[in-house]
Amino acid sequence: MGVPSRRTYALTAFLISLVCYGYFLPKALDWAGNSRADLTFAVGDQGILYIDTYHENTGDKAFFEGHYYTEKSIGPSLVALPFYMVFKLIAGVPPIYDFLQSNHTLGDVANLRNPDAETLGIRPNTFYEDVSLAFITFFATSVPSALLVTVLFLLAARFARKDSYAFALALIYGLATIAFPYSTVLYQHQIAAFGLFLGFFLLWRVIYEQANSRWLWVVGGLFGLATITDLPVIPFVGLIFLWGVYQYSNRLALYRVVLGAVPLLLIHFLYHYLIYGNALTVSYLYSVYWQDFNQQGVVSLTAPSAERLYGITVSSFRGLFFISPILLLALPGLLQMGQQPRRYRSMTVLFAFIIAGFFLYNASSVQWWAGHSIGPRYLTPMLPFMALPMIFVFNQWLPRRPGHVLIGVLFALSAFNVWAQFLAGQVFPPVNGPDGVTIQNPLVQYALPLLMRGDITRNYGALLGLPGFLSLIPLLVLVATIYVLILRQAMWRAQPTVIPEH
Repeated sequence: MGVPSRRTYALTAFLISLVCYGYFLPKALDWAGNSRADLTFAVGDQGILYIDTYHENTGDKAFFEGHYYTEKSIGPSLVALPFYMVFKLIAGVPPIYDFLQSNHTLGDVANLRNPDAETLGIRPNTFYEDVSLAFITFFATSVPSALLVTVLFLLAARFARKDSYAFALALIYGLATIAFPYSTVLYQHQIAAFGLFLGFFLLWRVIYEQANSRWLWVVGGLFGLATITDLPVIPFVGLIFLWGVYQYSNRLALYRVVLGAVPLLLIHFLYHYLIYGNALTVSYLYSVYWQDFNQQGVVSLTAPSAERLYGITVSSFRGLFFISPILLLALPGLLQMGQQPRRYRSMTVLFAFIIAGFFLYNASSVQWWAGHSIGPRYLTPMLPFMALPMIFVFNQWLPRRPGHVLIGVLFALSAFNVWAQFLAGQVFPPVNGPDGVTIQNPLVQYALPLLMRGDITRNYGALLGLPGFLSLIPLLVLVATIYVLILRQAMWRAQPTVIPEH
């Protein structure tokens, strides 16, 4: 067979990841997703910033001077807003309107409760809210996440011996790390990762491939998006900008990055000023339920500890390398990345600082386990930077059978752990089980028991009436179809023509 073009690989990676992300409905009674959607609904329906009409579906809310607000950063809500306006136009069509105002539900609501919802009186979403949340989550989170997989492939392909190695790396990142579950919900992590890594990629192209400097305006906009989506990424945006100042010969042109970020930053400051009368405050300080955490240190950030660092690295509870052992290859990858041509060495230093900085940030959080979570979700925006150096390990190991087998085993273990914890049940793994005992190993104590009962997270196959694991059959068919019709067909078409001898 021949070799597909880089464009074919990129398209296949995008479509496979998009189908996998979009096939699953947002988690039911998910406070974080509902809170962000509530702000989108409030602005889109009423033109207001408070969420009084909707707040009973979430515990992640702030209260100030008689009104409820989302306690979350505004980035995801802002990205979702234009898609919600499109949804409203579609929902206004009479037959669709009547259907959405019915008493249907997306699944058995009685079985979809957040464990804390009963005691706190959190109501289930209406059918309209469920459908609109699925719609805006797909476009605001799943589509950018699939694009991020594609961008990782395109950058990794610049350093890969074969495009197929970069293709494998991109799908491993997208489907066998915690990037996968957070690409299916209206959270901040993947949107911030999209802004941070795509911004870096475009800046890299300007510096190393002499792309038009007008792209720096886009870089600024992406960095601004990452900032207003997940405030802890601010130091890492600064690191990338300083790297650009060091590496780019035309330093004065980088003013475009700064000015490009300004519009979104002004929206962020104006939002907080209009609500709290203080542009520099954050909504977490007015949280209804989490004041005991947020008032410690600097909005829950204290000094890093060895216990927390253990918890987010190798522990069976929230350890990144426990849930995705394939990411252990990032360390030898960084070492080999540092041996590349001199002009790329500063990038190795940058990546090392970003990776180490994120671990220190997460280990400094009072609530380092991040509540209901799959793995250490605060690290999610860092993952593309951790994944890219692995391409240098792939270059050396994949041509040899032992290396090929080892990478395959690490991938299988990672994919199994990530998918098991994601597919199991209707909420992300909690801290405590039904008996109130702390869960030490979510895979064994939470995911596997639910999977053995056939309790699979809500998806479109289930809406078609397929129970349990059978609901995943349409997803497998879609992925196989994309692979065969695009990638395999391209391989056959790329076969060299053999001219018969006469």
